[in-house]
Amino acid sequence: MDASRILSLGKRIATQCLRDKRTMALIIAAPSLVMLLLAYFFSTSAGSITIGVVLDHRTGTEHLSQLIADGLNASDNVTVVYLEEKDINASLNNKSVDGVIYFPPNFTRNVLDSKPSYVKIVTHGNNPSAGGIIAQKFANVSAKVLGSRAPVQPAASPALAMPSVEAEVLYGEGYKSIDFFAPYILGLIAFIFVFMFTSVTFLRERSFGTLERLMVSPITRAEIIIGYMLGFLVFAAIQSSIILLFAIFVLNVKMAGGVLAVVVVQFLLTLVAVNLGIFCSSFAKNELQAIQFIPLVLLPQIFLDGMFWPVSTFPNYLQALSYIMPLTYANDALQGIMVQGVGLGDIWVDILVLLGFAVAMIVLSTLTLNKQLQ
Repeated sequence: MDASRILSLGKRIATQCLRDKRTMALIIAAPSLVMLLLAYFFSTSAGSITIGVVLDHRTGTEHLSQLIADGLNASDNVTVVYLEEKDINASLNNKSVDGVIYFPPNFTRNVLDSKPSYVKIVTHGNNPSAGGIIAQKFANVSAKVLGSRAPVQPAASPALAMPSVEAEVLYGEGYKSIDFFAPYILGLIAFIFVFMFTSVTFLRERSFGTLERLMVSPITRAEIIIGYMLGFLVFAAIQSSIILLFAIFVLNVKMAGGVLAVVVVQFLLTLVAVNLGIFCSSFAKNELQAIQFIPLVLLPQIFLDGMFWPVSTFPNYLQALSYIMPLTYANDALQGIMVQGVGLGDIWVDILVLLGFAVAMIVLSTLTLNKQLQ
């Protein structure tokens, strides 16, 4: 074994990569973007969150639920909205609040009398992570309020006992964790596999000279893109069907809405993924660069699509990024169908946005076809 030959080969590979500015940019940009997102989410608490509060009845000079609500409102990144009990469902459905803390009418009296007490935290099935965030903030504030026994209590009085917390999920009764996260998983896995397959395969077609031969034929650029799209869609549909059937029959995921509505949304998402893969391949010269695009395109969507943290808790600039990503709309539609049981007419905005993404990607892919041949 000749060490000089080994070092010479290693030097050549390193030099070749260093001279490829596009590869070097992707090598630096992809992990930097991922680590920046991770640093933000794990070094800061959740962004702004809106909590609806239903107060209990005042007991004499005491109103513990009001004191807790004031403490929540004074907390960082928390906005408190006062509701009536009858407004809970409507507020959650129209997303004006991320969750609701309901204090029963006799909450203050029971706490002062050292009787068993509870509060109810109600969240929407489309926002499964909000319950944990609200419960944590409630626990922190109520511990301070009840631990200090509220300002109007004598200093020598013992601390008040913490109430128990009951969790209730609107449109998710009897659902397991997998049932709440299945809509995100269905969209995410389908999007990842279709994007990877399309971008690498289309790049290979260019590398083998197939596109050059097509361009000298009478076929137009738009016809080339649409033809490739239809061909890729066959395999994308197979992958999406496997994922959906596995979720239903193997994972036994509950589905409140119709399977046909889920199929429509998944088809639109795969349509977006196919055309996004074709478009992104125009910026890659080889398969290594195409692979580098995968984390650059997919990971920001994973972090910002609402699967791990509610979109409403993001700062405004991250919310703006979330709303220009197709997975955000696909997840919202799938959550509505599978958890809430809505129909296609109720998610028409998500459908139109996904269709708009697909059309935009077709147009951009057609315009950049000449670039792909350079």
